[in-house]
Amino acid sequence: MKPFSDLTLRVKRIAFLKQADILGICILSGQTRHQEEIMEEKHPQYINSIIRAVKILELYGKLNTQYLGIAEISNELKLQRTTTFNIVKTLLHEGWLVQDSPNGKYRLGTRILQVSAMVTRNISTEDMILEEMHRLRDMYNEDVVLTKMIDGIPVCVEKVQSSNVLRIESKVGRAGNLLKGSTGKTLFAWQPEKFINSVLDVGFADSPKGTEEKESLRAELQKIREQGFCVSISEQNEGVASVSVPIRDKSGYAVYSLAVIGEEKRVKQKNMEEIAKVLMDSARGLEGARSQTE
Repeated sequence: MKPFSDLTLRVKRIAFLKQADILGICILSGQTRHQEEIMEEKHPQYINSIIRAVKILELYGKLNTQYLGIAEISNELKLQRTTTFNIVKTLLHEGWLVQDSPNGKYRLGTRILQVSAMVTRNISTEDMILEEMHRLRDMYNEDVVLTKMIDGIPVCVEKVQSSNVLRIESKVGRAGNLLKGSTGKTLFAWQPEKFINSVLDVGFADSPKGTEEKESLRAELQKIREQGFCVSISEQNEGVASVSVPIRDKSGYAVYSLAVIGEEKRVKQKNMEEIAKVLMDSARGLEGARSQTE
């Protein structure tokens, strides 16, 4: 089960390939014409040196290591040391690798971050979230709903449906309720205290019962913040359960809520706490990717 942080790796790979033509020219400049002809005969539509360079960069993640030497790279990728050395030196020259280890080994350079940032800026937040929503839908085969805080009102802005038939109120464009249901309460819990107080003052009657209900919800909001997610069972729709988490901005306020919603029995069988953990991982990854686009 891979967290959404994998998106960062995919973005970096795209960023690298976008610069592949330039890198390929640099690498091939150090080879003989005879070597190029052999390579073209084997893979006429690809440049093997670029493929090998990408594999070298990906090797750091595969081996989960900060530094790699020529011998290690050569052995892992089954390449001749001379070939490995030439590609590594080219990556070093172009800033994709840095040699600063006392033993002469190499680590990833900042060029990857620079290019991935440029690529990320061209990917909208909603596109990244939608991709993750499809992944979550496929993982649980339950509806995945995205709700956004718009002018103080929770509004369903995206929904990815599962193959399971489920009649719920979460329809794109529909305004929700801050005081009821996991999607609205999740957004509500991570708002400025002044806003929370103003909504609570208006939302409950000025009576002993109203005061009791208001303080009960205030305590629930505190619990939601502490645990990082909100669970709702038959709160808005009978027999429907949902798990929701916030997607926050740099100030820590919720801009979106991301929820998995399904038939109560099915969702419980799939372990609601486990769903919450996966959703929180997704949200953190989205927050990180989102911060790069701002």
